[in-house]
Amino acid sequence: MGQTPTQVKTNMTVANLVHSNIVRPRCPIYRTESFRTAKAKRCTVGILVFAISLAGFLYVFATNNIAVKGYKISSLQKQANELETINKNLQVEVSNLKSINVLEAMSEDLEMVKAQKIEYVSLPKASAMK
Repeated sequence: MGQTPTQVKTNMTVANLVHSNIVRPRCPIYRTESFRTAKAKRCTVGILVFAISLAGFLYVFATNNIAVKGYKISSLQKQANELETINKNLQVEVSNLKSINVLEAMSEDLEMVKAQKIEYVSLPKASAMK
């Protein structure tokens, strides 16, 4: 069963030639079904990577904003506590300055004298109505 070279060429079919890379298929490789599914998979993976990256960025951004606002809140609470302390101290000082002993001491420092005779003025009822 020795075959001559011409007989070897006649036994080859188109399918054998395509698989042996002697003859290329008419359609390019990117039109094959396997290439389309691979392209779809790459596109899906790209979209997923983008979505995960975007979600991560938004998470970091939101976390940063929460931390900054928390710092501002604690700073404002500290300031409010300081202002409350100052306000309490000022109320104590006002009540001390309004005490009768302090007022008498201040009137003596200003060289004021006590009224000896207090007179009240009464107005007639008719003049008060006008």
